[in-house]
Amino acid sequence: MASSQLSRRDFLRLGASVTAGALITGCASVAPQPAGSAGRAPSAEMVELSFDMYNFDPWLRALNDMFADYMETHPGVTVKVESAPWEEFWPRQEARLAAGTPPDLSIGDPGYFGRYAHKGYYLAMEPCIEGKGVDLGQWFESTINDARYDSATGIVGQGTLYGMPATFVGTVLYYNENLFDAAGLAYPDDTWDRDDLLQAALALTLDASGNRAGDPGFDPEDIAQWGISMIGSYPIAVTVWNNGGELISADQTECRLTEPQTVEMFEWLAALLHKHHVNPTPAQLEGLPNPFQVGKVAMTMDGTWNLDYFANNTEFNWDIAPVPLGTAGLDRVTYGGTNTLHIFKATAHPEAACDLILWMAGPGGMAHFMKTGTPALIEAARSDAYLSGPPEHREVAVELGNYSRTYYPGLKSDRWKEIYNAELEALWLNKAPAAAVLQTICDKITPILQTPIDEL
Repeated sequence: MASSQLSRRDFLRLGASVTAGALITGCASVAPQPAGSAGRAPSAEMVELSFDMYNFDPWLRALNDMFADYMETHPGVTVKVESAPWEEFWPRQEARLAAGTPPDLSIGDPGYFGRYAHKGYYLAMEPCIEGKGVDLGQWFESTINDARYDSATGIVGQGTLYGMPATFVGTVLYYNENLFDAAGLAYPDDTWDRDDLLQAALALTLDASGNRAGDPGFDPEDIAQWGISMIGSYPIAVTVWNNGGELISADQTECRLTEPQTVEMFEWLAALLHKHHVNPTPAQLEGLPNPFQVGKVAMTMDGTWNLDYFANNTEFNWDIAPVPLGTAGLDRVTYGGTNTLHIFKATAHPEAACDLILWMAGPGGMAHFMKTGTPALIEAARSDAYLSGPPEHREVAVELGNYSRTYYPGLKSDRWKEIYNAELEALWLNKAPAAAVLQTICDKITPILQTPIDEL
């Protein structure tokens, strides 16, 4: 279905579309120069490093400023940024990797990390860190784990460290304060569970005559405002996890979609669309811009990558809260994903690249990264410099680093999720019940999950 959220990848594509004429565009290669370097010929000892980045203007600007600072204090190093649009970036990079001519360093992505690590493209960080007094406890543990990969099992989150974290994002609950005020409802907080969310969504869903969902006379064919928008990959997984369910087993060998606690949550999610009418259906979303941004939904479970976007592109008061708890008495869990930094094994300058990546992940780099997302370095994330911006409860975007987990558990993720996402359309379109849809998915993805990773 068309996603009800501005997804992370959609957000990046949007970001790429507005960078025409910005600081760095297309495949331009830009090398910021340190102060006083004009006209200076590079010495024989000069090291030139390249950092590969897709076209996302906030990061491109941050990297230029960051590398200018770095070169000011490291006169023997020149760092240049190479970039391309998101859709071109990964195929181009994989082609360069296959040819053995990659850049020195690059941003990573949760959807690509496992594959790249398994193919041996990344340089292991342990030898780089050794003897430098690096304490990995300075970063949120989940962000460090997002750069670990176990080549024996194909699982992300454990094993060898193949990079360092920069910023992280995660799923939170956004809410429109104006619509809550109009309905006379208290704002969401960390005590909310799934039942609280549903009751609020019912109260905040209105038809064109002003009737609330569930009231006599409510017209589900003529809805003017929905209570919630949460049918997307990350919110679905978060809802399942908070009920004690799983999509697949931790070792990536078994489908868990047909287990009772998982089926229950897919039935609950489908009911939001087809029974309670509090979440827009695919047909209702057709042609609609981001429904939260334009005030058509009162709440959305969405990513923290939208914090600054919404701050600059909404005309109402809003805030964020943690995702609701489940009703099974379990600790809260949410999705978290990390923008990681990596050194390619083929670099001709491993020591210089190591020094640079540790600086980028440390206080020096984080002074610039905090303008682009939640810093993975705990000290930077909890600083006034990061927490002073809107929304009011910005710390929610920081603390999720303590209870988040990956949605990309390993090497098989892309293959089984392609089938999973396609087959779920039948549920969101109300063409089949949850149990039948989930059984079909299990039947189709089990051969993938049971395939040894070396045969993929």
